[in-house]
Parts: sequence; C-alpha cells; structure tokens
Amino acid sequence: MFLEYGQTISYTKNVDLVSERIYMAVFLLVYFGIIIGLRSLLLYRQVKINPIEGFGTKSKIGRVERTIQVLLFLMLIIGLNFIFIKSNYKYFIPIKFLEISWLQTLGFIISMFGLLVSFIAQLQMRNSWRISIDEKSPVQLVTDGFFLYSRNPVYLGLSIGFIGFFLIAPNAGSFIFLFFMFIALNKKIIDEENFLEKESPENYLQYKRKVRKWL
Repeated sequence: MFLEYGQTISYTKNVDLVSERIYMAVFLLVYFGIIIGLRSLLLYRQVKINPIEGFGTKSKIGRVERTIQVLLFLMLIIGLNFIFIKSNYKYFIPIKFLEISWLQTLGFIISMFGLLVSFIAQLQMRNSWRISIDEKSPVQLVTDGFFLYSRNPVYLGLSIGFIGFFLIAPNAGSFIFLFFMFIALNKKIIDEENFLEKESPENYLQYKRKVRKWL
C-alpha cells in the first residue's frame, strides 16, 4: 500500500515535470518563432523591409537594445537548461517555494495571454511595426485597436509574457532577467516616444495626452 502511494507521488511529479518542460518549450517557440520570426517574415513579404535591421547597432539607442539582446540570450539559456539539462538548471538557483505545479501552469497561461496580446498589437501596427527605430522608412502613427487603451500594447504584452516565463521557471536568473528587462523595455519606450515626438509632434503629443503609457 505504501509502495503504491509512493509510486503514485513519483508518477505525479514526473508528469508535472514533463508538463513544465512543455510549457517552457511552447513559450520559447511562440516568442522566437512567432513574435519575432513569423512577424518579421510577414512584414518582409509585404514591404520588403527587415524589421530587425539596425537593432543594437545605432549609437543613440544601441546600448538599451544590446542590453535587451543579452537579456533575451539569458532567457533562452535558462529555458533550454530548464527543458533539456536539469543538472545545469540548479546553477540558476531555483526558488523552491514558487516551484508549485498550479503556479507554473498559471505562469504558462499568463505567458500565452501576454504573447497573444503582443502579437495582435504587432498585426494592428500593420506595416509600421519595427523592432528598432527605423529612420529610413517613415511609419504611420497607429492609434486604433489596442492602441486606444495603451500607447505600448506590444511591450505591455511582452512584459506580461515575461512574468509568465518567470513563473514557469522561478529562479534567481529568471528574476534578474525579468527585473532588468522591465527597465530596458521602459527605456526603449522612452527612446521610441522621443523619436515619434520629433517625427509627428502635433499628432503624437495629442495622442500621448489621451492614452496612457502602459494601460
């Protein structure tokens, strides 16, 4: 009887572990494959513009974008170790009291919701969407859809998604990633809004007065 109970607990833990790895794999695939990859491909097919071009290389905003690149690389390393190399994952210092199955499931749901919001907002930007500031190709100010309620729904969705990532794999590394990513995204928003104010001062300042930065 006790043996069967022990086997049941062990089986449940193994199922939970597999589920958590699947959550992480889906998150990484959706973020890098759809939010970045698919959206970039769609834009390139429509207007022959590479939205990634110049990201992290421009002197004025390059520092914050390079910081984001490093943080995304950290997120990828944490995620891959979480999925494939559990023996290495311990070096990221797991936060044990947050490693609860239902909380990690909630994190996955939150992450998918956030990435969905971000992707829809990207589509609503139509041909104006870029990963970096594009000074060569003029973009149109988007004020409809999610942009009626937030000036930065793409970054709002990403921030929600990154909170979900932390809950799926709660550790010191993912907390550091989350903390500094919030700071970097906020700085990137400031840089982009300053650019928009210069490009379309009257329209953007009017929009800025009506709609909040986040929500």
